[in-house]
Amino acid sequence: MSVLSDYDLSVLRVCYPQILPPEIYNILWDKILRACYHTLLDGFSAVRKCTNEGRALMQLDFRHFQVKVESLTRLRPLPDPHIVETYIKAYYLPENSLEKWIQEQTEYTPRQMINLLQCVSQGSKKIRLNLTSFMEDLDLNRR
Repeated sequence: MSVLSDYDLSVLRVCYPQILPPEIYNILWDKILRACYHTLLDGFSAVRKCTNEGRALMQLDFRHFQVKVESLTRLRPLPDPHIVETYIKAYYLPENSLEKWIQEQTEYTPRQMINLLQCVSQGSKKIRLNLTSFMEDLDLNRR
């Protein structure tokens, strides 16, 4: 829970709905959460090797983060948690399903996608190279 615990409590007090108008309160929390989601994604995408236990811990960390945030804010529903959930679930996909999954995703950076592919396809250098090449070709076509 280091992302939230690093914030000074005085900063979080500004986010209390009694101090701010509801519209500003919701916008502020929306921006804070989106920044936290992207920070989590960057951290998860930096993983070089990931076991089943590691994937489960990612899910547990994210769920713990959500529970903590829900206790701090009245904002419901939390904005776009699917961006992190979907990324974590991609670690569970079989290698032959990754091409389709990659084509359907637009919210991740090329670096996040390539790191995911390299982590998921650890066992086979040929598959990793094929998927990385596919990802680079797809990225060039999206531009």
